[in-house]
This record gives sequence, structure tokens and C-alpha cells, in this order.
Amino acid sequence: MHYIVMDLEWNQPTSFNTPVFRQIGDSLLFEVIQIGAVKLDEGFQVLEEVSIPIRPTHYTNIHPRVRRMTHLGQEELCDAPAFPEAMAQFADWCGEDYVFLTWGGDDISVLKQNLDFFQFDGETAPMYDVQRYYAEAFTLGNKQKSLKSAMEQLEIEADESRD
Repeated sequence: MHYIVMDLEWNQPTSFNTPVFRQIGDSLLFEVIQIGAVKLDEGFQVLEEVSIPIRPTHYTNIHPRVRRMTHLGQEELCDAPAFPEAMAQFADWCGEDYVFLTWGGDDISVLKQNLDFFQFDGETAPMYDVQRYYAEAFTLGNKQKSLKSAMEQLEIEADESRD
């Protein structure tokens, strides 16, 4: 089995008064614009990594805050595949017999919303929020710890070659 540690970036409407948001509303609150992932083996050794940019098809104006955080704009994403094609590429890269790991539940809910909205009919693996398991293991209750804080507590050095 492989572990796919996944991090998504997504865009959002620049205003809830935009025609696009008024048309699609809650069915797509956030549109995925990048999938980043690392594939780990059963011993948690890095096998490969991938970064797939995704061209937004609904929220095409990149929100200024999203642009500041991701350094992704329309010019970087204009030639990228749309979500269904990008997700198919990602599923091929994942291979077989894997689970998704994320830090926090947002990536899970945003991915599920995009899968539903774009009617992606491929299989998806189980998804686990490692932040929640970390909080349970260290009896933090509902308190969330940042990934950086957890790494410091567990004495895990950041890999400077990865964002």
C-alpha cells in the first residue's frame, strides 16, 4: 500500500455577487487550482512527488489573497488542464492500493466538492485527516496544531527541497 500525502490549492469567488457564484452557488464554493502530492511507501519513504496545475473553469479571476499565497495566477494556469483531466492524471499517478493523507479536513471537503461538481466518475481512495489523529494521539481535544508545530514537537526536520 502507498500513502499519498496531498495538499490542494483552490480559488474562490472574488465576490459572492459575481454572476458565476450566483449561478452555481454552494455547489462549488472553492475551485481546485493545484494538486500537490508525495507518494510514500509502507515504510514512509518518499517514492515520488507530483504537482499538477489546474485551469479554473468557473472562478477564472484568481482571488488576490489566493494569488499572494500560491503565486498562481491566470497566466500560470491558462494552459493547464481543467479539473476532470487533471484529476484523471492524478489518479493515474496514484496507481493502485493507496490512501490519501491530509493535514486538516479542508482538503478532503474541497476535493469531494470538486469531484461531485465536475462529476468525476473515477474511484477515489479513503481520505484521512492526519491533524485530527495527531490531536487525538496527543489528547488535544478539538484544538488544532499547525503542521509546523507538530513537526517541531515530533522533532521532524523540514525538507527544504519541498514547499
